[in-house]
Amino acid sequence: MAIGERLFMNNCAQCHGSDARGSKSFPNLSDGDWLHGGTPDKIKETITNGRIGVMPPMAAAVGSAEDVRNVAHYVLSLSGSPHDAVKASQGKSKFVACAACHGMDGKGNQALGAPNLTDDIWLHGWGESVIVDMVNHGKMNEMPAQKDKLTEAQIAVLASYVWGLSNASAQK
Repeated sequence: MAIGERLFMNNCAQCHGSDARGSKSFPNLSDGDWLHGGTPDKIKETITNGRIGVMPPMAAAVGSAEDVRNVAHYVLSLSGSPHDAVKASQGKSKFVACAACHGMDGKGNQALGAPNLTDDIWLHGWGESVIVDMVNHGKMNEMPAQKDKLTEAQIAVLASYVWGLSNASAQK
């Protein structure tokens, strides 16, 4: 794994951190929460071709500014985060605008890269104001493709290393 670790440090750590735990807008690669799937093949696909994650602005579909705040509290409630229960109950019916990507249960959709909203993983920050901003303005993230920078063999080694970061028990 020394080669995989070296490849990671030279090509991935700048964004995901030397410990692979990420930071705001850069996913943690050690926790098993994968937006596009965490199988070795999906990881290899992501490293090879990159990913462009887009959440479009959804405020117009949700409704008024108050509706957006209520949806934010509903989203917070899905993960058990502190929220206003009255606002959350009012936001539940407006969440249908979000369900096309995140599902009615809020568990996300890996085929779309739509995150699970029921866990306590907040890639872009946490709280009402962050969610309201996301609904109002959307978000775009890009993981750059590495196929022009790394060989197929290097990508395979790197994908194996990254998979192992969140599957340590499977390697024993």
